[in-house]
Amino acid sequence: MLANHEHRLYSNNSRVWVGKYRNLRNISHWHFDHELVYCVSGTSTILIDQNIYLLNEGDCLFIRGSSIHSIEAQDDAILYVALFSEKLLSNILDVYRLAQPLFTDRYNVSDTLEEIRKCDFERDLFYDEKINCLISNLVIDIFTHEEIVQEAYNQTPTTKRYKDLLYDIDLNISDYSFSRGAEYMHMSQAYFSRFFKKMSGMTFSQYLNHIRINKAIDLIKENEHTMAEISTQCGFDTIRNFNRVFKAITAYAPKEIPKNYIMRLRSNSDNSSEFDPTISSSELISE
Repeated sequence: MLANHEHRLYSNNSRVWVGKYRNLRNISHWHFDHELVYCVSGTSTILIDQNIYLLNEGDCLFIRGSSIHSIEAQDDAILYVALFSEKLLSNILDVYRLAQPLFTDRYNVSDTLEEIRKCDFERDLFYDEKINCLISNLVIDIFTHEEIVQEAYNQTPTTKRYKDLLYDIDLNISDYSFSRGAEYMHMSQAYFSRFFKKMSGMTFSQYLNHIRINKAIDLIKENEHTMAEISTQCGFDTIRNFNRVFKAITAYAPKEIPKNYIMRLRSNSDNSSEFDPTISSSELISE
């Protein structure tokens, strides 16, 4: 069975997301992001590229980006899951891997991940830079003290170009176009359309709208711009189109979006519907 591709939107300049789950169970999937899992209580089984790992209280597991994996936690088991962009610490993680991805926490992992969750919720000045530093320092500490193996992070040139494309879109969202994407990938427009749908699970225009609305949400929370200014900065040609797309994606009008609203994009490599690998019985703990 083909594993599903999950793609996550991060907020502003942060490149980290942390969730705390009870009864986490998800199906086989993969993503470019690296993932750190910490077991708060109970027992969980994690499958990574056909290798099985058993996590008990106080255990951690590092899942390298692009690995196919799934998680099955026992009833009432609680896990922290941290996802962070492969662009962070690429000089380390593209060259080295942990000899044993399963290890006992000696690095204050749970407190660090909880601090990241708090920063992401409160969003004080420079919170995104602080979040990036917190996860970077934690991973450096782990890779400094655990046994590591030098092993290049191999990927095809096309896959690397696709990853770079996603960042090019993020950086230039206000005036990005389908033709620019095709040109960036050195593909004909017809081939690029099929390629992008296969890789992301949605059309280029659908993906572009999700990225633009995510940026709009961040600008709205800053409370420093008019809706017309936000619409223009996010690449919409009219305020009417902006309002229509915004409500279609978030179910809220721009002026009604909750202050604590966080948008996450997860997409399926097999079809155009949004993909969430997490099974509905899993509980994302908010406190």
